Parts: sequence; C-alpha cells; structure tokens
Amino acid sequence: MSTTHYDVIIVGGRLAGSTLAARLGQQGLRVLLLERAKMPSLPGASSPIIYASTMELLDEIGADESVYARNTPKIHRLINITPEMRADIAIPMAHGRDYAYAIDRARFDGALWQHVLSFPTVDGRDNYSVVDLVWDRVRVAGVVGQGAEGTRETITADLVVGADGRFSTVARAVKAGERDHDLEYPTTLYYAYWKNAAPFDDKGAAAVAYSEGKGYGFLMMDSADDTLAVAVEGQAEKLTAAPGQVEEFYLDLLRNHPFVWQRLEHAERVTEVRGMKRIGNLYRDSGGLGWALVGDAYHQKDPIDGQGIYDAVFTAKLLAQAIDDWKAGRKLWDEALVWYDENARAQTYPMYRATIERVRNTLYPRTPKWFNEFSERTWLRWLLQDPLYQEQIGMMLTRQISPEEMMSPPIIVGALLRGPLRDLSRFLEKQIGEEPVLE
Repeated sequence: MSTTHYDVIIVGGRLAGSTLAARLGQQGLRVLLLERAKMPSLPGASSPIIYASTMELLDEIGADESVYARNTPKIHRLINITPEMRADIAIPMAHGRDYAYAIDRARFDGALWQHVLSFPTVDGRDNYSVVDLVWDRVRVAGVVGQGAEGTRETITADLVVGADGRFSTVARAVKAGERDHDLEYPTTLYYAYWKNAAPFDDKGAAAVAYSEGKGYGFLMMDSADDTLAVAVEGQAEKLTAAPGQVEEFYLDLLRNHPFVWQRLEHAERVTEVRGMKRIGNLYRDSGGLGWALVGDAYHQKDPIDGQGIYDAVFTAKLLAQAIDDWKAGRKLWDEALVWYDENARAQTYPMYRATIERVRNTLYPRTPKWFNEFSERTWLRWLLQDPLYQEQIGMMLTRQISPEEMMSPPIIVGALLRGPLRDLSRFLEKQIGEEPVLE
C-alpha cells in the first residue's frame, strides 16, 4: 500500500464534489477528487434543469457555459398542462440570464470534471472506489481506495468530504445522523433522452409538465443535440416496476398517454432508462472530526421543482468558505461546521418544506377527484394563469425570492380576485367578438 497526504479528499466527483474541489483549488489547497464512475457518464437519478442562480455559482469557479451547455437550447418558458388547464410561465431575468438549460448530465458533469482538473493543486481519479475510511482513533484521517486494476491504497488527508450522493459511503461509515427525515410522500422517478422527438410547438425550446391527476406526471424538456429529456415522477407505489422490467414499464407509461406519446412515436431513445425508487427527503449531520458532507450526501429532497443542482453547488460554496476559515485559522473546525450547517439550512430549508408540500398537493392529493378537477378549472387555474403569480413562481425557481414570499396572502388573494375578471373578459370577448374588455 502506498500513502499520500492531501489537505482535502473529496469522495464523489459530480456536481457538489467538483464545484467544491474547484473552490478549494482557487484557495490553493491540495485536493484529491475521487469518482466511482467513469467520466463522463449519466448519473443514476438526474435533475437536469439549471437556472441562472446555478449558472451564477458556476461563473464563480470559472466554468464555461459554452462548454457545459454546448449545443443545448436555451429554455425561456415553462408550460404546465392538465386536461383542465394550461399555464405558460416565462423564466425571469436573473444574473443577466432569462433562460434555463435542460442540460445533458453526462456532458455537464464531464465538463465540470475536466475544468476542476485544470487547477494545479487538484488531482482527480475516476473509475475509482472508496472502500473504507482511515481512522486516527475517533477522527477520520483518510480513505482506502481501489482503482480499476483492483489495487488498494491508503490516502490520508486533513479532511475527508462525502460528496457521494444520497447513498453516501462516507455518511454510512461515520454513522451520520439524520434530521427532518420525511418519508410520508415517497416518489419514484424514471427518465431517458430521446432523439428526433416532435417539437411541442413552433415557439422554441420549452420545459413542459403534463399531468392527468393520477398520482404521477411527466416532464419533457428540450435538451442537448436536439434531444428531449422525458421523465415521469409520481407516487412510489404507482411507479413500481417489476424486477428487470423498468424499460418496459417506462415505455408503457409513455404509450398510454397520447399527449406524451405523440411527441415520441417516431423518436429514438438514445439512453437507457435511469431513475431512483422511493426518493427520500432529509438532512444529515454536516460533519464531525475529520469529515464533512455536501450536496445530496448532506441534504436531499424530491426533484419535483428542479432545485437539486442548485442545492449541490450552493452547499459546496458554503462548505468551501467554512474550510477556508478553518484552514486560515479564523475558526476552529467545530465553529466552521456550525457556520456551514446553519447557513446551509437557512438557505435551503424553506424550499425543502415547500417542495414536500408540492409533492403532497400534486402527487398525493387528499381531496376527491371531482374537487381536484373543479379546482383546476377555477381557483388553481386563476392562480397559475395570473401574470403576477407566474412572475413570483419564476422568481422562486431562480432563487430570487423565498417560497414564503411567493405564497404571501396579498399575492394569493390578488390572483384569486383577478381570475374571475379574466374569465369575464374572455366571456364578453366571445359574446361580442371584440378585444378583451378587461386585462
């Protein structure tokens, strides 16, 4: 066994791990970034949409948008469709961008991996597994790793960071505690990319959500190289595929929904079907003696609102600051960890609770079907078609306002008052054949 020492070893080389390594590389720390998969490759579960809030964080580490989003169309609109209604939401301007990307995760993760390796103090190894942690009494002191050739080695560090996702090896090894664990509304998600799908319309790229109120829904997003990312997410029990039958189950779901299948009937699926079963929602302990967690290893929530990539790169930024304060002697490690955890929770917890509530309301409704259909025809439609409320949704998704601000009583009441007036305007327009009387 050979032994090498680093300032920080990061286990997991995708979003959280690579952006953390880049920030530590900017600080001049000696970093080893380890990734189990061969890069570039698709992750098991994917939240492929990124907004300006995420791109701004990537700007800070020097990541090149023209590389990680190469040949990917800019999405300027989000469209929500049910049998009872349609709502079109424009993505608002934030940090100089009024668009999102449904990125190809293999290309995106691979671009960030290559970028971080350009830092002179950062080393990286992909196709490399961490099989155990090294301990110095009660403190984590490194990792035992194994490359593709099967040879094990011990590598030591001042700090080991678990950026290795929901099923984090590091979190299990240190027995990290869990907090705010919410499994009341578990969901399952499947996705694949398709080539030569029919366009939604002639107005350019879009992210289109479609649901028939059956406990699951579809999301279709124009992505890189003229592909369409097609995902289905819903109640875990309703999306349980038999062992070895995931692809058939996914395809049957698509074929049984004409609104979705009409875009895919003549398309070619260019990736395997991937996904995740029984997605949970939780926070873990942020760290301890010689270790820390970041990204999904630290905090995970349902992907229904497409905020997973932002959370990964944002918590990486906070942890990088905590490590810098510790290494520079401005804080003890315990103090730095407390600062990291408090700030990460302050910024992510409101969205966490709002996401769980959205899952409950949209995928696990407790009201009768007739009431849900009535609400879609009336007050829910009034909300989602209200220009001011749509603006608030866009600002929340781009992290310019909190969910509490979006759902404030003045905003909700105003939208519900304007809705009937718009209906009356449309009715009068049809009756007299003129332009809408009311706006």
